Amino acid sequence: MITNKYTLIVLTLLVALLASSCKEDELQLFSGDKYLYFQKYWEDEAFPGNAKADSTNVTFFFAKPSEQFVTAKLIVVLAGRPLMQDLKFRLQVVEDETTAQPSEYTLDEYYTFRAKPLGLGEKMIQDTISIRLNRSPRLDQLEKGYRLALRIVEEGEVKAGQKERNTAILRVMKNPYRPTWWDQTIEVGLLGKYSALKYRYFLENVPGAELIDEAYMKHNPDKVRKLVLEFKKWLQANPQVDEDGEPITVVV
Repeated sequence: MITNKYTLIVLTLLVALLASSCKEDELQLFSGDKYLYFQKYWEDEAFPGNAKADSTNVTFFFAKPSEQFVTAKLIVVLAGRPLMQDLKFRLQVVEDETTAQPSEYTLDEYYTFRAKPLGLGEKMIQDTISIRLNRSPRLDQLEKGYRLALRIVEEGEVKAGQKERNTAILRVMKNPYRPTWWDQTIEVGLLGKYSALKYRYFLENVPGAELIDEAYMKHNPDKVRKLVLEFKKWLQANPQVDEDGEPITVVV
């Protein structure tokens, strides 16, 4: 009887320990650190070294004179399991990488990484945040513009992920950057020589032109051609002169 009594006590203790262990495992599973990093590399990847530094380009060229700010979109990536609830995190300015003045940007106190399932076709758990860039009179005198470097703040359960991607670089200029999809093939066969003014007229007067990027170009070449033909019709009805004094034309 005594042996059975002690056996029962030992079994009870084992069950209690197992239950406690399971609870601890659950806490570790669902309340672990959250590692965040930006989609773009702010410096060249150390290993294997295939990814190169990339910036987010921002321009006031397309903003109306009355608009006092523009927003830049930054994609943030979460390492690990999808979130069970929204995650708040902060950004800080990297002073030695920044030439922007404090009045030229406005940061939110906190940004939110939304809890949501992996999107269709997505290979990473990611979300997009907006950074406000304020209009600055000095931008007209800065040929190379200025840059704003932002780093993810480590606090609480939020940790900075991959070193080469824990910082985002925003380059702000008066004129737009030439989009990467407007390459030599597009120049020779569709839109002709690139100019900021031509690009602006294209975006402002052809609905759907703003959708064009590398992926759209790859999957919808016929639609891109139709958009350029629409631009050609618009130019024929509304002749424009480029900044160099030459008529704006397309080659399609």
